[in-house]
Amino acid sequence: MENLVGTTVMIHPELTSDPIHMQGRFGAINHVLYEDWSSYVLFQNQMLGLYTNDALLMLVPPEILVEKLRKDIYELDMDPSEVVDILEMYQLHTSGKASLQQEALDWAMTHDKISKAIVFSVQDWIDYQIERLDRQQRPGMGI
Repeated sequence: MENLVGTTVMIHPELTSDPIHMQGRFGAINHVLYEDWSSYVLFQNQMLGLYTNDALLMLVPPEILVEKLRKDIYELDMDPSEVVDILEMYQLHTSGKASLQQEALDWAMTHDKISKAIVFSVQDWIDYQIERLDRQQRPGMGI
């Protein structure tokens, strides 16, 4: 499973219970508690918050972007200009700079169709990876 530490995330803007009031703000995953389905997020002001993984939004990782877009372009009736915007967002995202990754995620969140296509929760990413690992495992004979 891919390491999520350092991943730029946005706290879900509509989160109703956030003890440190960071809804809609950006941070980076500091530590993942897989067994509790939660992660610690470090913010620029050095505050650390514990959030459930479904409250943390991220861009779909670049390695699955094309696969996801093949399906979503038609389902979401996306315009060519929206696809170009997505490519520009990923150009920012792949820079590796937190400020540009935040800009890309923020930009994606302002477009309804685009956010449906390329924004998902950290828990969705974990579930996708587990499902992919399960598919790769072939049944065999035990020793």
